[in-house]
Amino acid sequence: MQRMDIAVLGGGAAGMMCALRAAERYPDKRIVIIEKADRVGKKLLVTGNGRCNLTNLSASPASYHGEGSYAFLNILFSKYNSAAVIEFFRSLGLMTYADSEGRVYPRTNLASSVLDVLRLNLRDRGAEELCGRTVTDIRCRDHGYEIVTQDETILTEKLVVAVGGRADYAGRDSANGDILRMLRLPVSPLSPSLSPVRVKDDALRPLKGVRADAAVSLIRSGRTIRTERGEVQFADEMLSGICVFNLSREANKGGCEIALNLLPDMEPEAIRTELCARLNRMPDAPITDVFAGMFHKNIGLFLLKSSGISPSSVCNNISDKELNLLCRQIADRRFVCEKNTDFKKAQVTAGGVKLACIDPHTFVCKDMPGLYVIGEALDIDGDCGGYNLQFAWASGMCAGDSL
Repeated sequence: MQRMDIAVLGGGAAGMMCALRAAERYPDKRIVIIEKADRVGKKLLVTGNGRCNLTNLSASPASYHGEGSYAFLNILFSKYNSAAVIEFFRSLGLMTYADSEGRVYPRTNLASSVLDVLRLNLRDRGAEELCGRTVTDIRCRDHGYEIVTQDETILTEKLVVAVGGRADYAGRDSANGDILRMLRLPVSPLSPSLSPVRVKDDALRPLKGVRADAAVSLIRSGRTIRTERGEVQFADEMLSGICVFNLSREANKGGCEIALNLLPDMEPEAIRTELCARLNRMPDAPITDVFAGMFHKNIGLFLLKSSGISPSSVCNNISDKELNLLCRQIADRRFVCEKNTDFKKAQVTAGGVKLACIDPHTFVCKDMPGLYVIGEALDIDGDCGGYNLQFAWASGMCAGDSL
C-alpha cells in the first residue's frame, strides 16, 4: 500500500493546477495525480482548436450556469480571476496574449506549451503521476481515504476529485460517474453543453457545410430566453457554431425552438424594401437571382423552399403573400430543438456535484472532511471563449492553496 498526503483524481486542467499549487505551498507533502488515460492533459491539447484558450479577460459569474453558480463564483473570482490565472502561468514561464474578444492564448498558439509548463513545474516540485489507472473503489478511513486501482491501493490523507464530466469530444473516456457514485456525492442531472443542437428539419440537408452570420435566439413557450450573434454552421439535422453552442445547454433539453435572423443588421421592413427593389430591378430573372450578393446560393434555395416558392419562379410572378413569407423566413426562421443526450460532440458537461455541499472558499465538501471537488465535476459550466478553463484553473488554484 502506498501512502500519500494528497491524491488528485484526474489529470486534466483543474487536477494539474491543484496538484501544482499544493506542491508549491507544501513542498514536504507527497502528492500524486491518478489519471485513467495513458498521460495527463489529453483533453487540454485539443482545446481552442489546439491553441488552448486559457481564459477570458471578461470572465465573470454572468458567463456561467448551474444552480447557485453566480454567488459561488463571486466568491471564487474575487481572488482567483483571469488576471490571477494569467499571472500564475507567467510565473511558470508561459507567455500569453489576448485577442480582440478578450480570449487569452499562449503566445506560441500551441496547447502543448500550456501542458509543457504545467508538467515541467509539477516534476520540478516532486509531484508524482500515476497514469493508466482505473479506480475501482474508494473507501473512507479514520484519517483519510483509501483508493483502490487495478494495480495498487493508495492511502491518502486528503483527496481531490477532479474527474471532469461526461463530455468526450476529445475521445476521453471519463470515469466521472463511477467516482461520484463511489463517494455518494449529491449530483444534479448531467447533460451535454457547448455542443451542436439537433433540430428536426429536412430542409437542412442541402445546407450541410454552409456557414452564415446570424442572430440566433432560443425560444421556449413563446418567450425568448437568450440571443447570440455569430456564425452559424449548418449540418445534417444539426445547427452548430459558437453562437449555437452558447444556447445548447437549454436547447439540448428539448421543448424549445431556435430562431435564426439571417439579416440581423436590418429591420424587417428594411428587408422587405430591399427584396422589393431587387425584384423590380430584374422582373424577368429567375427568383434565385434575387439573392446574389446577399446569401450563399444554397441558403437562397433553402429560404425559397421554406416559403413555398418554386426556385423556377420568375421575379415578377412573386405575390405579396409569398414575399411576406420570404421576409419572415429571412428574419425569423424557426427550428424545433430535439432532446440531445449525446456527449460525443459536447465540449463540456452541464450538471454535476451540487454546489450547496461545497465550500466556495476552499472547495472542500462540507460534510466530508479532507474531500475536495473541483473543475467540471461540479455543477458549473461556462460559455465558449475560455470561461470553462478559467473555472478549471481557478478552482484548482483555490483548492490547492487550501489543502
